[in-house]
Amino acid sequence: MESRNMNEELTQYLGERFDRIDERFSKVGEDIEEIKRDAGINKTNILVGFKEAREERAKIKARIDETYNSVDGFVAIVTKLEDEFTAMKEDIKRVKLVLKEKLGVNLL
Repeated sequence: MESRNMNEELTQYLGERFDRIDERFSKVGEDIEEIKRDAGINKTNILVGFKEAREERAKIKARIDETYNSVDGFVAIVTKLEDEFTAMKEDIKRVKLVLKEKLGVNLL
């Protein structure tokens, strides 16, 4: 009878211990599920961030292209003006030379 009583006590003791272990594992399982949810949220946030970064990079590229085109157009205008100015200087030199030759007036 003592052996049976001892077995029952041991069974009850071990049962309580196993119940506590089960509770701990349940808590660990809950923690793992929470970590998985957080990792999923972080992954989603990262993907959204990358998408937003790609969109922003595309906008910046477009603005750089627009700026490049504007600068290129400005340089073309300045180059044309420089060419015209050079041509006008040459025309004025020729006019002065003609005035000097024909009228004897030196404007240099």
